[in-house]
Amino acid sequence: MARLARLSLPSQVHYVRVYGAADISLMPMLEDLDAMLSLFSKVVSLHHVDMTGYAILPSQIDFLITPRNSAEDVSKFTQAFCRLYSRYFNDAYRRSGALWHGRFRSCVVQGKNRCLNALLYMEWLPETKGYQEAVLYPWSSYSHHAGLRNDYFMAPGKEYWGLGNTPFERQKAYKVLFPEGYPKREGEDLEKHLIRGWPWADREFLLENHVEPSRIWPERGRGRPRKSEISN
Repeated sequence: MARLARLSLPSQVHYVRVYGAADISLMPMLEDLDAMLSLFSKVVSLHHVDMTGYAILPSQIDFLITPRNSAEDVSKFTQAFCRLYSRYFNDAYRRSGALWHGRFRSCVVQGKNRCLNALLYMEWLPETKGYQEAVLYPWSSYSHHAGLRNDYFMAPGKEYWGLGNTPFERQKAYKVLFPEGYPKREGEDLEKHLIRGWPWADREFLLENHVEPSRIWPERGRGRPRKSEISN
């Protein structure tokens, strides 16, 4: 079966994932965190995207990004990031060879609570995958959203912005919300859509944007995140 072309839409949130090659941990040393954040800032500016979330895990790196002008900037951003991160990583750790495995995955994210649930899902990954407690994990955007660190290249998503009128209010509200996690079935749906390249969005939105029916997955209910529903 022919592989579907990636679907990207301008001014819409996209969940993007790149996979690392086997037997390589993509996580930089903690002392290299500033260099990593500087690289993020450079690629965000170069390709005109807003970044609203990220998580660097040993086997993969996930992003939430929004191309401001052109849908093509999703691919351009990801390709530039992979190229620059490979150069940085190989130089920093005195290695050579490929750093990535396979094509990057992406899906459009739209609809009530979906962007916030995608952010929660992403920032919970370090814990759900058994690496470290999510609130202590420094290689994700949780530290920024909780006010523990200022990742200057980040742009707040609309649903995060709606948590309060000031940065302090938003950070405080997010720290309260975060332990509740995300609905388990929302995380499962997001993974299905991401792996298949299907948009995780409302049917009406997809029809309005002339998305072909073969990409439209039956909608499932949504609800307020609860700690008891956190994906394991």
